[in-house]
Amino acid sequence: MGNEKREIAPQRKKREQWTEDKVAIICNEIAQGQTYERAFTKAHISKQAFYAHLKTDIDFKDRVKKAEAEYNEYFDSNIVAISKRSLAELICGYEYDEITTETVPDGKTGKKVVKKKVVHKRVAPNATAIIFALCNRDPDHWQNRVTNELNGRIETESKVNVPGLSKLSNETLARVIDEINGKE
Repeated sequence: MGNEKREIAPQRKKREQWTEDKVAIICNEIAQGQTYERAFTKAHISKQAFYAHLKTDIDFKDRVKKAEAEYNEYFDSNIVAISKRSLAELICGYEYDEITTETVPDGKTGKKVVKKKVVHKRVAPNATAIIFALCNRDPDHWQNRVTNELNGRIETESKVNVPGLSKLSNETLARVIDEINGKE
């Protein structure tokens, strides 16, 4: 046992974990709307290293906040335009080409041939999108709700012949209360 030779694995050079290039990758990913996890994974940084730097490195924290603000600005300005274009397509309908490929044997040679088939399709307008657009863009003329109005008079009748408790004597009231409580 004492004479065994053990091979010692060569020491790998430890990669530098935190570089400016990796910080740039992280911030770029966040500015494009990616999650922290996807950002540090793409930069080949561990979760622990990322959050440790985020907690202790003020410059890094500021750059991450700036990247988040950049994405939020993009989202707020561009997503409205994208949504309007998409809504317009749903309101008007749209056309597209559906391309399918299939492998079939050639009738003459028997070899397999790839055939491409293009089908032009039209998507009809979406009624829900139309209602949404009309109700929100022209609410004076289009409403997606029902309003009921009720007009009238309400009259009450009072019956004079029915005595109220105020008309009973104190003795009678005391007897009724005693009967209710089981005293008699």
